[in-house]
Amino acid sequence: MLTPRRADVADVGRLVCDAVEVHPDNEARGVMSESVHHVLDDYAAGAASRLGQGTHCSITFRRAGSLAYVGSSDERAQHCDAVEVAEGVGPCVTAMEQLSGVLVPNLLLELRWHRWREAATQAGFRSAAALPAYVDPETTVALNLYADVLDPWPGPTLVSIDTYVHEIARAVHARL
Repeated sequence: MLTPRRADVADVGRLVCDAVEVHPDNEARGVMSESVHHVLDDYAAGAASRLGQGTHCSITFRRAGSLAYVGSSDERAQHCDAVEVAEGVGPCVTAMEQLSGVLVPNLLLELRWHRWREAATQAGFRSAAALPAYVDPETTVALNLYADVLDPWPGPTLVSIDTYVHEIARAVHARL
């Protein structure tokens, strides 16, 4: 199994990684600027802070069919995204494919995405959500929310954080 690492986009529009990436042909690719990692980690931490104690966030990126984890507020969220990227399935992948948010109010009742669900529950999470944003015709991002409690985000909270996800997409677009 591949171990995904944080990634970014080269100026020619290729998804690149600093180690190993899940890619259709399973090849490893280049390197990402640490400053971009810090920016995306800051966005993930900002989202977690806005959502309150017990919420952990990460950011996943898809470009031209390739997935990569690109930032997180902590290691538990990062680990869950690594599993999701390695498997190529999970709520953030579905959210980016459909350009529609995915809510998992109770991880123990979720029947899809077995390995991701197992990783998330083992990390102590009870709920999750994935909110996508369009960057360009080949690129989407998703902000992934993980919570230590059941169903913690009311509708208005998710709507307000969706605005933040679009801010993340604009920041990614500016760095393409």
